[in-house]
Amino acid sequence: HGNELWVLLLEKAYAKLHGSYAAIKMGWAYEAMLDLTGTPYATIRFEDPDVQQRYKDGKLWEQLVHWDEEGYVMSCSTPGEDIYTETGDKPMKDGSGLVSGHAYTLLAAKETSEGHKLVQLRNPWGNFEWQGKE
Repeated sequence: HGNELWVLLLEKAYAKLHGSYAAIKMGWAYEAMLDLTGTPYATIRFEDPDVQQRYKDGKLWEQLVHWDEEGYVMSCSTPGEDIYTETGDKPMKDGSGLVSGHAYTLLAAKETSEGHKLVQLRNPWGNFEWQGKE
């Protein structure tokens, strides 16, 4: 798809730097971004009571929207274990469309004129995406 070959080459170089692809499996996206860019980062864990409070009072949403407007590079991940990378099996449809134990790029955080809060995620695999009601 266009000029995306550099991403594969960068991932290969990153895996080689760490010794193998297995060495970078199940890592955190922010660790790779820190290694590659050296820029500051923030980690938000939903089990943290402070984060839960910011979620409840809307301040977390305000931060996400602000970071999106400022052009920050953002990622997120789902809890659980990724059993699909090794097996190649397709995830079971659980209604969420998200893969357990998987990292996503958080592309945008927007609020509609009706007040709906939406995030746009990108699956780096390019498949297993939610396709609407199922």
